Amino acid sequence: MNAGKARSVAIMVGASVAWSTSGLFVRQVNDADALEMVFWRSIGMIGFLGAYMLWRYRRDTLAKIVGIGGSGFTAAALLASTFFFFLYAVSKTTVATALFLMSTSPFWAAVVARVFLRETLAARTIAAIGVCVVGVAIMVGGALEFGSILGPLSALCVSIAFAFQITFLRKAGGRADMVPSVLVAGLLSAAIAFAIGQPSLTGLHDILVLLAMGVIQLGLGCLLMTVATRNLSAADVGLIALLETTLGPFWVWLFYAERPADSTLLGGAIVLGALVANEVVGLRRRVG
Repeated sequence: MNAGKARSVAIMVGASVAWSTSGLFVRQVNDADALEMVFWRSIGMIGFLGAYMLWRYRRDTLAKIVGIGGSGFTAAALLASTFFFFLYAVSKTTVATALFLMSTSPFWAAVVARVFLRETLAARTIAAIGVCVVGVAIMVGGALEFGSILGPLSALCVSIAFAFQITFLRKAGGRADMVPSVLVAGLLSAAIAFAIGQPSLTGLHDILVLLAMGVIQLGLGCLLMTVATRNLSAADVGLIALLETTLGPFWVWLFYAERPADSTLLGGAIVLGALVANEVVGLRRRVG
């Protein structure tokens, strides 16, 4: 591994660690509802990414935003929808359940690409999808026993919306810059949350927590990933990003004693196993 790739791996690990803090931030919120969480997290992210873009692009900032095009704006709208689904999911179920179900997004992306981009599905991916479905069924079945189906369903909606977002970005031929697209997503989510929920200015503690979440978990995480992908393959990124799925539940277990149900651990292990096997086999074939 050359120095450039090693540096990119370290940066991508940093992105995954930043993403994995989502549960910690959400569990520190006292009174804010899901819409308020979306609004204030989006404001924090907008401030961070907006400042970065002004520093990097200066007078070309607006042109960079407009330059993402129709597919980029559609991808941003889909990403904005995941903000709502995600925060509702982690408020209605355990962080582990939400993150394990969200980790199925590569398989949804493969199916969506097959339907809309006519891409072929490798036999290993089809097999992995079948295994993944078993894991998801175990997790959702466990959630049904506790009457908390809306949380897991919202987490699955995150994966599906993210899969469509990736498809639109790919349709744009790689012309859509990730940072402006994420910034537009933040602007959209903040506007929608404000229009629907009209977030109050009370609860300074919650506001500060959510602003920090927007900066660290979302803004910094996405920025680090954008830098890392310059020297990493999609398989490399996918494998390293799995750290979010394993670290996220660990943080809330360590600091909040939130232990996932046995069905969640079993189903999550099956999903993660399918993901790792699919990516490792694909990587070996590309290297070989």
